[in-house]
Amino acid sequence: NYSQRRNKQSLLQLTFSHLNNSKKVGLILTLIFTVAVIGWASLDYGYWVVSIPLGMLSVIAAILYTEQALLFFGALAPLSINIEDLGGGFGLSLPTEPMYILLFVLMGLHWMKEKPFSLHLLKHPVIVSVSLYLVWLWVSSMFSSMPVVSAKFALARTWYIVLFFYFGLHIFSNYQRIHFYLKAFMVCTMIMVTYTLIMHAQYGFSRSASYGISWPFFPDHGMYAAAIAYGFFTLLIYTFYVRQFRFPLGVSPVLLLVFGILVFAIVVSFTRATWLSLIVAAGAWLFTRLKIPFYWIIVAFLTVATVAVIKQDDIQYALEANKQGSSDELEGHVKSVSNISTDPSNLERINRWKCASRMVQERPIFGFGPGTYVFQYAPFQKSSELTLISTHSGDLGDAHSEYFSAMSEMGFPGAILWLSIVLTTLSSAFRIVYNNPNLKVRLTTYIVFLGLVAYHAHAVLNNYSQYDKLAVPLWAFTAIIVAFDLKTTKQLKSEKAIKE
Repeated sequence: NYSQRRNKQSLLQLTFSHLNNSKKVGLILTLIFTVAVIGWASLDYGYWVVSIPLGMLSVIAAILYTEQALLFFGALAPLSINIEDLGGGFGLSLPTEPMYILLFVLMGLHWMKEKPFSLHLLKHPVIVSVSLYLVWLWVSSMFSSMPVVSAKFALARTWYIVLFFYFGLHIFSNYQRIHFYLKAFMVCTMIMVTYTLIMHAQYGFSRSASYGISWPFFPDHGMYAAAIAYGFFTLLIYTFYVRQFRFPLGVSPVLLLVFGILVFAIVVSFTRATWLSLIVAAGAWLFTRLKIPFYWIIVAFLTVATVAVIKQDDIQYALEANKQGSSDELEGHVKSVSNISTDPSNLERINRWKCASRMVQERPIFGFGPGTYVFQYAPFQKSSELTLISTHSGDLGDAHSEYFSAMSEMGFPGAILWLSIVLTTLSSAFRIVYNNPNLKVRLTTYIVFLGLVAYHAHAVLNNYSQYDKLAVPLWAFTAIIVAFDLKTTKQLKSEKAIKE
């Protein structure tokens, strides 16, 4: 089985098996020396020259140490630089995306050799949901209104899912690797946050400056806030459980300070969706502390949703009484969350959702094709619903909801499959924190579980899963939960067998 083979060398490592350890060390030291020399020489020719030896070093490291390279470049995602248009409509994140493509190929070769998955793994509900979603992603691409756009979108999403979910199931079966990834991811996140805050400070942390201050790491403040929210619970749990995670006791004040910086960064991002998502995640934590069964929560949610649909006119009337617009003042900005009468951002979000609803009515089975919403929604706008920030060119955001995006681009089956991934993942997390006796496992589950709750709650109002900075932790955190759940289920079955 896959977990038993984790210590075997990959196919590409076997290719280099003739190199003994001393030769490998010598090779790496030679490459490092080459990097230093060319880096020094590049002072007269431009720093871009350094990328050549660094790229060579990265490729060789990926070949020799594929799993470690995947963890490293996965953690590096927050620091990748976005290049939106390379020509032909292609964008790229450097240096991560080229390495993901290479690692995707290496993993494919490895799997052809190893056949890592046993059949019992494919019965797990999350794996079933993700696999069916991936199949439907490609099926809907075949019937897309823009086949080339959908093929590019589907290919990019496929390599994220394969690398950080499927292969992540193998990598994250090792507890130490989970925390290596989480710690490295947080270090990279805090480097990016520190840089952004320094730039933002030059504008007095104003709301108007927050929209684009995270460039070149993020194109807008919403994506920036959603990405750093993944680290909120990581730092929180690390800070208050330093002994369980074997941090030196003196590190606790440092972690508390870093956590404070992250909280401040989230506040001055002026992203209301992220603030709400953290409140939802805190609510999920409270539910688990009260030992509330997951299906009760689903029933309660469906009941509230049903009542909301029945009483939607009354609710809309009450919300329209709120005229508070977005504000530089924190209190006013919070109050503007429920303003659907004058706030352009909220009104435009509703406009996009209504467009998605009309699109799926026209193509209910296959949708318009993955990645096509931004190109296809304009004709579905109504003049009475246009706002000050509406556009017909599709250059100001997407469907503003992961769920509406899946529905309009992949039809009702796509939306159902995406929702099934969310629900089965959260259900698995509840099962772990309720049943696993190991405190460290439960705390680690809380880190990734609450981070995912925050993202999936944020995804009601925005959709960012096509970007590497959000996609990598999304699928990596999901893989961690499944890996823990498989172990927990196996442990419970063993204990039951012993009792019988």
